Amino acid sequence: HRLAHRRCAIHMEAAPGRDLSFRVREALLDAEEQPYTVWSEPGSDRPLRANLDLLVFRGRTLARRGDKDGARATYLRCVALDPLDGRGWLALGRLSERDGDPDAAIAMIERGLAHNAGNAYLLQAAGAIQERRGSTDEALDLYARALRSDPRHAPSWVSASLLLQRRRKEGAARRCLDLALACAPRSYYVWQVSGQWHRRQGELSSAREAFRRSLQLNGANVATLHAWGVLEWRCGHTDLAATLFQQGLHIQPHNKYLLQSWACMEARCGSAASASRLFAAAARKQSADGAVWQARGMHHRAQGDVERARRAFATGCSLEPTHTPLFHAWGSMEAERSNVTAARAIFQRGVWERPSHPRTVGLWVSWALLEERCGDLKAAREYLRAALRAERFCVFARAAWAALEARQGDCAASRQLYEDALRIDPANRGVWSSYEAMERAARRPAAADLIHARSRRAADLA
Repeated sequence: HRLAHRRCAIHMEAAPGRDLSFRVREALLDAEEQPYTVWSEPGSDRPLRANLDLLVFRGRTLARRGDKDGARATYLRCVALDPLDGRGWLALGRLSERDGDPDAAIAMIERGLAHNAGNAYLLQAAGAIQERRGSTDEALDLYARALRSDPRHAPSWVSASLLLQRRRKEGAARRCLDLALACAPRSYYVWQVSGQWHRRQGELSSAREAFRRSLQLNGANVATLHAWGVLEWRCGHTDLAATLFQQGLHIQPHNKYLLQSWACMEARCGSAASASRLFAAAARKQSADGAVWQARGMHHRAQGDVERARRAFATGCSLEPTHTPLFHAWGSMEAERSNVTAARAIFQRGVWERPSHPRTVGLWVSWALLEERCGDLKAAREYLRAALRAERFCVFARAAWAALEARQGDCAASRQLYEDALRIDPANRGVWSSYEAMERAARRPAAADLIHARSRRAADLA
């Protein structure tokens, strides 16, 4: 899910009828010392689109080579030649975000919007940056603005769908995805996201068909191979999953997601040696990636090697301190082993790195449950409030709080929290089950039977 969201604005820049005017060999762009001739349409001040095509291609080439300064200078030339062409502004914004400055990225995109307020690509890119910052309301508003400007802008429909899925607005998310497919039926990325949607809904045949369609359109799309491989792994078809992971690694040998998933599958199947080999390969090829070290630490933890798990978690936290799940996994391990002081310190470090970001929800909830076990209910409730400040649509934080209040005997507060959670996600079976169990434990069988009946109706509607 995190890979799909990150690639949303990248893989769909090209729309029907907006492809490059023509392709050139990269070798022709190597001679950067040669003068660059700008051609204009007769009777127009704007340069030919081919000029911008060549410059944008040159900028991307330089960025891939790691020459950020050269890429930035090339994109600045683009916007100087034609400030109405959004590609230069978009690329400059991405460079700023990759440098760790989302404010500068937004500012650059806003400069582009000052020249072309209705540019759907710029609006969608600004929304994606805001969403990664945790400003989901602002992101949804920007996606809506992009779609008002261009109702056939498939990337904005996909971005809106993914955000609505995270908010558990399943009906609206599905409608956005259907509209994306109607706008871009030959987009491999839209089919990939559609397959992931069907997988989450349990519609496995439809998911496989969507993944197959995606690969027909782009057989080198490793994200689809990864998503399909994970589906088959979850279904117990490990040989097919391994084949799909291997196909992806033939295309991108250093892909961390493929290596991690394959390693986790081998670990779950009891092949500890194979899992360790794959985790080690992922760490060598993505040495500074927090997700790799998190997965490796969890593997060592599952093997009972706590010290190696600690070292893996500590290494990952030092290399990528903004990878919040690392702190969550490490702190949870220490909490389970009753190392309360260490767990508190780790949770605190994770929160400090990304205060108020939606990804801190898990940290706050786990910290709250730790304080509950230690008898500090005031701190536990405060941390649960912090979780909901970080992500006000979070269902599992409300359910965790409801369970805490039930354990403390406050069934009224628990009931209200369960109802709030179900208003956000009416079809959440886990919440319905916990709600029903709470009422039965409170010796209210009639209320529990009513909740059971409501859950059945909600499932039928879903």
